[in-house]
Amino acid sequence: MRILACIVYGVNSAQYKSFALSNLSSGLHCLKFDGDWETVYASTSVQLVMGIESSILSNNPSIWIGRLHPSDVDAVRAALDSLKLEEEITISYRIRDEGNRYRWVGYQCKQVEDGTIVGMVRDIARSRTLEYTNRIHLSGRDSLSTLLDSSDLNNAISTFLQILGEAMVVDRARLVRFRSDGCAFITHEWIRAEQIEKIELPHAVPADAKQWWEEKLATSESIVVNNSENYEFPERVREGLVGAIMAVPAKIYGKIEGFICFEVSGERNWLTLEVDEAIHTINGYARAVERRIDDRRQIAEEFSLRRSEEKYRQLTAHSPVILFGIDAEGTFTLSEGLGLESMGAGAGEVVGRSVYQIYRNYPDILEQVNAALAGTESHGLTHIGELCFEVWFTPVWDEERMVIGISGVAVDITRRNKLEQQQTIMMSELDHRVKNNIAAVMSLVSLSQQSAKTIEDFAKTLDGRLHALAVAHSTLAKSHWNGAWMRDILLLTLQPYMSGSEERIVFIGSDIELPGLLARPMCMVIHELATNAVKHGSLSNSDGLVTITSEHSQANALQLTWVETGGPKITSACTVGTGTSLLDGLVDHELHGTITMRFDKDGLVCKINVPLTVEE
Repeated sequence: MRILACIVYGVNSAQYKSFALSNLSSGLHCLKFDGDWETVYASTSVQLVMGIESSILSNNPSIWIGRLHPSDVDAVRAALDSLKLEEEITISYRIRDEGNRYRWVGYQCKQVEDGTIVGMVRDIARSRTLEYTNRIHLSGRDSLSTLLDSSDLNNAISTFLQILGEAMVVDRARLVRFRSDGCAFITHEWIRAEQIEKIELPHAVPADAKQWWEEKLATSESIVVNNSENYEFPERVREGLVGAIMAVPAKIYGKIEGFICFEVSGERNWLTLEVDEAIHTINGYARAVERRIDDRRQIAEEFSLRRSEEKYRQLTAHSPVILFGIDAEGTFTLSEGLGLESMGAGAGEVVGRSVYQIYRNYPDILEQVNAALAGTESHGLTHIGELCFEVWFTPVWDEERMVIGISGVAVDITRRNKLEQQQTIMMSELDHRVKNNIAAVMSLVSLSQQSAKTIEDFAKTLDGRLHALAVAHSTLAKSHWNGAWMRDILLLTLQPYMSGSEERIVFIGSDIELPGLLARPMCMVIHELATNAVKHGSLSNSDGLVTITSEHSQANALQLTWVETGGPKITSACTVGTGTSLLDGLVDHELHGTITMRFDKDGLVCKINVPLTVEE
């Protein structure tokens, strides 16, 4: 660039300028900004590069910027405006020659001190063509790769059209398909230009237009039109077409299945490399479609051969059983069924393995296998881990009545087995509770008989105690015999003694849950205390009061205090009767606690301590 600067300023101009400008395959072009970038000098060799005479550029300085391709003008201006002193850059642009064709020009330039841009222009059409060729070629390979790799054919074709359309810089790409019934449809469309309106797909093609395309494509590898306005299309064919058109047929098994059409607004001289690459890529598209058809045909044939096997598998795969087969050597030949999932196994997973190896730790299974191989059908329950199976082993005979294997069925009955076990436990528990209740009733009858003076007294006492027992059962039934709350026991047991407008019985303290084994005897204890209070204590008159206090101790025990006040004054020591004996027995033997009873002058004070953790 220093030599160029010297040439402009006349240094050694006689010797160097003549040589450079007459022997180099490039031209000297100098620009300066005067409202816009204008030509201040152009060598005669510029015409070889730009296709414009140097005199035209020099005599009309603004013609250079006016002949730049509209898409390149802003980029060229921005590059020249940003060029700094002593900075060297290369700009690529397209310029329209005197024949109204665009040429690619490379401009290597630098700015000198007076603001002049001095640079050399050269023809870069070949390098740009090679670059464009490589880009189209690679895009064709990429589009075919997408078509082959994708499992979704519709999306693959759309991507295929987009890659080709963007590479060849077109405004629209379409796939038109011919059907065997004589109809044709546009099934896929890619559009880049905003001014082109999308159509609703699939879009029917008129019958006469379809016939025209089919006839033209049958005799040619492509249809190339530089400007559809100057081409004699039939009226129905011309509808919807845009500017320059290139159409390439897609032949499937030698028959035209349709064609792909590329369109550009306005006029375009299609390059030979563009047409050739389009033909090669569309042929690749046709081979890809053929491969898909072949694959589907092969899949259909395989499906037909395996149809019976698949039906069998469908039956077994959804059946909650296990079907298995074992040969005479003890090797699994079949293992199918949904029931295998409960064992954590898959269909056919054990096929080829020995039953004696797999179930070496299950002698009951091997015993049934040996029995079946000996010719005896067997049936029984087998436990594998926490699972329970009901299994049938049936010998398989050949024509000579020799056992050649075993066919078997196993059903997972783990849930049923657990329910049966639970039922057995429940029946045992029920038997236990019934016996306990009968024993309790017999004890109540005996105690009530000892203290009764008359039949009526015996019946009344026994009825009250049986009622307390019934209350305990009712309370426990609500919680399914898991336990009962202390306040519920007090309310239900003392309800018959709480009639009247005045509150005669007062509850103080926290509510505490009693285990199921403690609830029944606690109901009996409260009933006996209440019965004693009605007969002899604070509930025998209209002024008495019973205060019941409950407390949950740190030792996980219930501390219950029964205090009577306002009843008849106690003037002599109380004798131990059957009621007192019953209380001692209930608290000591059934509640595993302690009871103290003190008869003050104001009434009875009873303290009961019951541990809340008991063993059955």
